[in-house]
Amino acid sequence: MSTLLPTHHGAVRMAQRGFNMSDAELIAMFGTEVEDGYLLRHVDYQEIELILKRFLERLRRLRGKRLVVAAGRIVTAYHATNGHQRNLLRNSRAGNSCE
Repeated sequence: MSTLLPTHHGAVRMAQRGFNMSDAELIAMFGTEVEDGYLLRHVDYQEIELILKRFLERLRRLRGKRLVVAAGRIVTAYHATNGHQRNLLRNSRAGNSCE
């Protein structure tokens, strides 16, 4: 998708109607292309909502899971206990403050 640039008239109308540029970008990104632009239909919204719900469910399922990585390769994977998560985060913060 190319960057959308409003004309002076377009910018004025967008401001009058409560649109900002990030709104316009979302409409162009997720909407349906029509004859002279884009239209974000209810169906388009529903499709994105379903995709986001599935994505959030996948993330929810992965909470507390850990990958151990060395040289860009997965060495092991496991579910970290709450105490182990705290230790990992504490050690990570301590290591980052020394840099």
